Amino acid sequence: MINTSLPIVPQDSTDQREIFATALVRQAPLPERLNTVLLEMEKAARDEGIPVIGRLEGAIVRTLTALRGDTTTRVLDIGTAIGYSALWLAYALPEGGKVTSIELDPERAARAADFIDRAGMADRIEILVGDAFELIPQLGAYDLIFQDIMKHSYFGSDPSLATELLKLSKAHLEVNGLLMIDNAFCGGGVVAGDAAEHSNELVGVRNMNQALAEDPDFDGVILPVRDGLWIARRTA
Repeated sequence: MINTSLPIVPQDSTDQREIFATALVRQAPLPERLNTVLLEMEKAARDEGIPVIGRLEGAIVRTLTALRGDTTTRVLDIGTAIGYSALWLAYALPEGGKVTSIELDPERAARAADFIDRAGMADRIEILVGDAFELIPQLGAYDLIFQDIMKHSYFGSDPSLATELLKLSKAHLEVNGLLMIDNAFCGGGVVAGDAAEHSNELVGVRNMNQALAEDPDFDGVILPVRDGLWIARRTA
């Protein structure tokens, strides 16, 4: 039987090593205004089943972005949801840095805008509402792209769109830019059985993983954190 949807991966892992790492991350100082909003978003995500990357992965994304220093001022966030990832990205940017975030759902985009405003990051994050495949071609080049779209919304009808989104992201990523893609394990489904037996989004993610791994213009690795996080630098 074909699965029609994939489960939302909890933001808090049951892996004892990740629980330990997350506990340490929670002790790290953040601006009170930002941390208060992040905590509220985490609670909303748990209560309402909204997919967010969670505190541990948020800290990883922030650290990787910050390590790039002043070379990263233009960030594209594909899949705003309620703005959780966008806040971590924006917090890591140098003065004058900007996150452009794309969200398909107008209601979620409005909610994200409210969270972002209350976190004091409205001047660093711009939300565009619409289909990523229609909006991205209208945009310029970016130093970092974070891809975390709702897989069933985009790939549910056509798994080839996963690799098409990879191509589109590559076309708008500067050489030496960083590409990060969440849910590379697709709920663990990418390592299970015959892809043909599973949903379109799972087939799409599996094909995207293979395409990125084989692309000579990228040097990257999947971090086995939560549901898998691709970290790939464009080399050419």
